[in-house]
Amino acid sequence: MASTAEQIDPAVKGTLNVLKSCTKVQFVKRVTITSSLATMAFSGKPVTPDGVFDETWYSNPKVCKKLKFWYMLAKTLAEEAAWRFAKENSINLVTLNPGYVIGLLLQPTLNETMEMILNLVNDIFPQPF
Repeated sequence: MASTAEQIDPAVKGTLNVLKSCTKVQFVKRVTITSSLATMAFSGKPVTPDGVFDETWYSNPKVCKKLKFWYMLAKTLAEEAAWRFAKENSINLVTLNPGYVIGLLLQPTLNETMEMILNLVNDIFPQPF
């Protein structure tokens, strides 16, 4: 498993690098970032059947750290940095927060989404946190 810095630094720096590049090109009108549901699932708020997940549900970095959910922390910090940068630089930003993104693996290790799918195939159901 990757260390905290190995997940957080590339997520935040990579997101900001893309946004900085967009500020150099006048014809870019809107930037859409594919983020993750992970940025909204660990706020520490109780989930109710009538609850609505919106921008007030951002994952709380303290909750992510306490649970040692480094991927969720990395995605949350990257998205927070993106929104802050967008506001400071007048960028029209949109984020998409899918629960799963399925495609070719870009790294030699199993990512969390593919691990969940593999667990389903192998009839392994981890206990909820």
